[in-house]
Amino acid sequence: MPDVSALQLGTVPQPTAPLGVLPEIAAAKHPDTPFRSDLPWRTYDGPVTTFAEFAVAVEDYADRFWAAGIRRGDTVAVVQRNHIEVEGVMCALGRIGALPALLSSAMETGELLECFARLGNPYVLVDSLGLARLAEHRHALSLLTRSVLSLEPTDADWVLPVQDRAPHVAAPRDEDDWFVITHSSGTTGAPKLAAHSTRSLFGMVAPMIMIFRDQYNPADLNAKHLSFVHARTCAGTLASLETSMASLSIADPSPENVKRLLLEHRPTSVETHPNIFIQWEQLAADPDRPFGGVERFISTFDAMHPRTVRTLLSASDQPGAHYLQAYGQTESGPISLRVVTRDESAHYSPRNVGHSGGGMEVRIVDEAGAPVPAGTPGRIETRSTGRMRGYVGGPAMPPEDSWWPMGDIGRQLADGSLELLDREVEHVDGVDSLLEKEDRLLEALPELVELVLIKSEDGGIFAVACPRPGSVPDRERFHAVAAEVGLPELTVCFWEWEAMPVTGSYKVRRAVLRQRLGSRLGRSAALAGAR
Repeated sequence: MPDVSALQLGTVPQPTAPLGVLPEIAAAKHPDTPFRSDLPWRTYDGPVTTFAEFAVAVEDYADRFWAAGIRRGDTVAVVQRNHIEVEGVMCALGRIGALPALLSSAMETGELLECFARLGNPYVLVDSLGLARLAEHRHALSLLTRSVLSLEPTDADWVLPVQDRAPHVAAPRDEDDWFVITHSSGTTGAPKLAAHSTRSLFGMVAPMIMIFRDQYNPADLNAKHLSFVHARTCAGTLASLETSMASLSIADPSPENVKRLLLEHRPTSVETHPNIFIQWEQLAADPDRPFGGVERFISTFDAMHPRTVRTLLSASDQPGAHYLQAYGQTESGPISLRVVTRDESAHYSPRNVGHSGGGMEVRIVDEAGAPVPAGTPGRIETRSTGRMRGYVGGPAMPPEDSWWPMGDIGRQLADGSLELLDREVEHVDGVDSLLEKEDRLLEALPELVELVLIKSEDGGIFAVACPRPGSVPDRERFHAVAAEVGLPELTVCFWEWEAMPVTGSYKVRRAVLRQRLGSRLGRSAALAGAR
């Protein structure tokens, strides 16, 4: 089990090279390290199963981009399916000094167009999924973009197929220059476009690299289903190449596919989004024990519900099985880490997100910006080596040694650990923590796969709950449990999980949900019938 306290010691390592050329360097050192995916690559014809093959794919992409006229300094917005090949595209564009902007294909179309406008006349690179999402807006694209390109063959006369090749000139940006643009989750508003450098991406995973190099077995296999356009995945690709950590990328998160992959490859680490782990809970009871070989369950996007943590750890046959949780955001990188063992999971509270270390610092301040005593709630501010290099179209970034506002409310306990209580925009006066209320409701209602508490326009609270498939929601039982946790007048709307507006990382978009339900919140009859 990793010793997170060890991150307080020693010097934080530095990146080997700019990420654009790191695949080539990693392939030269460790050509046979597994770099697998569950679904074949669509935009590259050869196999990609090792570092060596990944590096060849990156060079092939770079040759194709060069032949298409993309050069150093060009901005390229990438809208493709959620697959690890997006990371190959990112590395290839970075190799020639272009600036990739990775956009989730799960975004609302209007938000994608807004992102293109903010990027300032970029190239747009699509695959067949991206093309389908944008086809109805080709005329808007002609005004907002320089050109629309596709790595897949296409009959669309307004899209340029990127099939020809010409030897490219490798000219990666400096390690401190903008290397990639990703976007925030957009749970509480429109997504922001945040830029990272190779060094800031490295800072995101420096604590993990310190753990990998010192405490993990080189034979470990890390299976991951993530948003492959997220800064976390960009940093994770860098960490894998730096440490020669074998990886299995999962594009299809269906429980049936995941069970097959777990039994075939037997990964020792599994990482995904909390709301996907909830969908995988059913595998814990499978007699084939697909999670039997897993020692580490990892989530860095959000806190996981205690029930899910206990369920996953009980499904592992490894004596040292644990859950590794990180708290952070796209802009900051991870800020604190926590390890939860099987024994600790019985009393696990996801509000405690652990300790900082390895170049991470946390403090709690009042509204005037003055630090508050331990145990006092306030605004969370951080300093970290993984902090982004700027927002697209935003003001200049403050100095690196300045404190960064996380937009969250929390408190630091006497032992130095951090409790996360609420997002500032979702905080309700008189309620210590809406997130803690959500935890308690989900703990008491195992028939639900998700529940979110939403702050209404008038400052009240309502709940949106997603029953497990095939189950019938019991409204009276829900209200009885809500009363027990201190929310006796809570209004609830039952929805199918598939109908929830979510981000590319499967977080519920609370602002969108509030807007969609706004016209119905005052009509209890309509809410009672909503499913």
